[in-house]
Amino acid sequence: MQVDMIRIILKSQLFVALFVIGSILKADPYSLANVSYYLTNLKFLKADFSQINADGTMSSGTILIKRPGRMRFEYYKPDKTLVLVSAGALAIFDPKGDEEPITYPIRNNPISLILKGEVDLLNSGIVEDYKVSIGEAFLTIRDPKKPELGSVELVFSGVKPELEEFTIKNENGSFTSIYLKDVEYPQTISETLFSISLETDKRTRVK
Repeated sequence: MQVDMIRIILKSQLFVALFVIGSILKADPYSLANVSYYLTNLKFLKADFSQINADGTMSSGTILIKRPGRMRFEYYKPDKTLVLVSAGALAIFDPKGDEEPITYPIRNNPISLILKGEVDLLNSGIVEDYKVSIGEAFLTIRDPKKPELGSVELVFSGVKPELEEFTIKNENGSFTSIYLKDVEYPQTISETLFSISLETDKRTRVK
């Protein structure tokens, strides 16, 4: 009888321990593991955005993200600038300029760190800082192999971590902050919306 009682007590203690551990894990939605999971599984995103530029001016528009490797920033009037990230390049289309965009390799922009197929915040060494408050988290990432390229600070909020804003910071002190609103997660987004060559051809035909 005493042995049976001891077994019952041990089983009860084990159940309580497992329950406590499960509750702790459930109560920590902003762990780096969960943020990594969110970013890695963020395949499609559509949102309106407001942007604060390095010179203090403000812009707004719509943003599309198709991971891995693709982004589209379409700015509202009177700006009407279009920025595409695709095929390893970042292209800026100026409606007042040439049909050909100004292009840069995206690997030279720290935003490329969150456009990879898998975002491993636990083992990649890109996490420079991570702070969590109630229902909000601040993550700063930087490529340890190319620290001179700058960093990206991402802000997550909500019951589960969802991207709310991000700031691209350059080593020269300049920065660009993007604030998202009305975020949607479509099932798919057309590949043509990210094509630099198609956009170039379209603008050439118009002129």
